[in-house]
Amino acid sequence: MGAGSGSASTSAGGAAAADAANQAARLTIDLGPIRREILKQIVPDGQLDNLTSEERQRVAREVNQRMLGIAQGIQLGAAGLQKKAADAEREAADAHAKAQRADSTSAKADSSATTGEANAKAAESSKTPGAPGRAPASEAAAPRSASAASAPLRKRTELTGSHLGVMVEQNGQVVEQIGAEINMPQMLATVFSTTRRDRGEVPFAIGKDGKIFAPTDEDRKTIEKLKLAVPPEGQATTTRNTGDWIVVMTADPSGSGLHFGIAKPVADSLNDLRKTAARNASFGLGFIALALVGIVPLSTRLTRNLSKLTDGVDRIAQGDYSVRVPLETTDEVGRLARAFNRMATDVEAHQRAAVEQERVKRELELGRQIQHEMLPHEPLRLGLTEIKGVSVPAREVGGDFFNYFELSDHRVALLVGDVSGKGVGAALLMANIQASLRTRLALGQDLSAIADAIDRDVDANSPGPVYATLFVGILDPATRRLQYVSAGHHPQYALCRRGLERMESTGLPVGLLSGRGYTARNLQLAEGDMLFFYTDGCVEAENPAGEMFGRERLETTLMSGGGATSPDDVLSRVEQAMKAFRASAEPADDETMMAVRVG
Repeated sequence: MGAGSGSASTSAGGAAAADAANQAARLTIDLGPIRREILKQIVPDGQLDNLTSEERQRVAREVNQRMLGIAQGIQLGAAGLQKKAADAEREAADAHAKAQRADSTSAKADSSATTGEANAKAAESSKTPGAPGRAPASEAAAPRSASAASAPLRKRTELTGSHLGVMVEQNGQVVEQIGAEINMPQMLATVFSTTRRDRGEVPFAIGKDGKIFAPTDEDRKTIEKLKLAVPPEGQATTTRNTGDWIVVMTADPSGSGLHFGIAKPVADSLNDLRKTAARNASFGLGFIALALVGIVPLSTRLTRNLSKLTDGVDRIAQGDYSVRVPLETTDEVGRLARAFNRMATDVEAHQRAAVEQERVKRELELGRQIQHEMLPHEPLRLGLTEIKGVSVPAREVGGDFFNYFELSDHRVALLVGDVSGKGVGAALLMANIQASLRTRLALGQDLSAIADAIDRDVDANSPGPVYATLFVGILDPATRRLQYVSAGHHPQYALCRRGLERMESTGLPVGLLSGRGYTARNLQLAEGDMLFFYTDGCVEAENPAGEMFGRERLETTLMSGGGATSPDDVLSRVEQAMKAFRASAEPADDETMMAVRVG
């Protein structure tokens, strides 16, 4: 009887936890009041109208960044509640199985005859649905329940209109769902503000439901007139010609379902091209007319070939550069048709190249703007502790980033990372990783657990083989103790009185082979010690002869400045050494560095 009572109590606890999880899954959170409260904290009442356009955009970016952190916190809370419910159900199943085994042992001890009779009745009862004596079925169900509870959870994010939905699935079933209403126009204002519009470009975004977002109503109406369709799932980037517009759309790699795009008017370029084609066609038609005067009386077949050639000229003059004239004759008209086909091929290739160059240029510019906005622009000073970072940009946009900020318990978070790939995709993934790190560090999670969660998120939600190296550290200025996790990053350095110490990697890059886990390590520092963090662009910088700067030169440079007293001294010395080594060669990757003086 004691075992049965414990099982019932545990089952009641599991049911209560499951009910709490179900109630949390049915919550709809209105983020509007939270956004207004954050805006009041940044801008006092009555001061918003006095801000300039640039200041309003900066305020909007700050509000959106904090709202993103709040949304990540809601997802973490829902996942924790689901885990508690699963643990309670598993404990209830184990207690029930123990109670059944205890009852069976007691029954055997009474008598062998009584046991045989009870077993016969139990066997007869098991054939009848709903009859008493179903202990074996319960014992069989318990392992299945435990197996179901241990099945992996998968998170899926859906954005429909202004509703953000986060669903947790297990064995193909939705076990938890949380929804939130967001202000989509304000969130997208940050992305739209980075797009240049000096040539009439119109930035926009399209949701999975086909809803169009644009900076102004006039821009939205312009995009609606183009009658664009949402690209099929799995197609990251699309380019199309619609009337006098060229439209380029890119899928959001974070999995929100949004497609970002830029529409550029090309009417003037097409008109010039059409005029040139028409002028060339007019010369060709002139020669054709002269030939017709003498040829028409001789052959009707030649007339038919010339008609095909004329139709092709008319179509290319109207902008159809894919037209070809199918003439296989060996006479003058056949040679003219082949020359026409070569001309049409060259014009079509030139048009495609122009569109592709414009798309790449806009994508790189957008990625650079996102990367620049996510980096800190001012040093951080906490007592005698001072932190500063710098990033020397390359010609191509990479995914390098560094960051530092004070936590609620007066400790300092130190972040350095490098996302694989180039362009907007790498910049957006870098921004997503930084936002997730801010949220998890603010919640006080363990560094190894944070790195493992980031590893699984990048693997589950990033399209294609994407990964990132990452160094996350927390410095306590009071005790001068540094705790860190290095996910596949280059060895970072501590310039201590006892010499140069390396902080080696403690795990694989996040998103590469997820689920391997990470180890957190500690380093005790003293007053006046220096910390130096960097990305691979520093050690892989090449000179005109193709030689790399390398870790040995970096360590020699760090040790040569024994009298360095500030992060400025360390950063300036390393930057000058790399610049002298590169000479006339341009950096192929961003050179990102951060230095910390321990107070």
